[in-house]
Amino acid sequence: MENMTYTVAVARLEEIMTAVQDGRVDIDELSGLLKEATELLHFCNDRLYKVDEEVKRLLDEMEG
Repeated sequence: MENMTYTVAVARLEEIMTAVQDGRVDIDELSGLLKEATELLHFCNDRLYKVDEEVKRLLDEMEG
């Protein structure tokens, strides 16, 4: 996931979610897809947190 972008991660999450909701996922694939989705969610949450902190820091610098 080191070269992953937020946009690519969200798109993959949407693919997984759609496949599961549409019933296109074999029971043997489900566990692996859920593990992948969990890793993608952690990646996205981490990325959002880092961007939020950076924006706050930049806004503080602009005010100061």
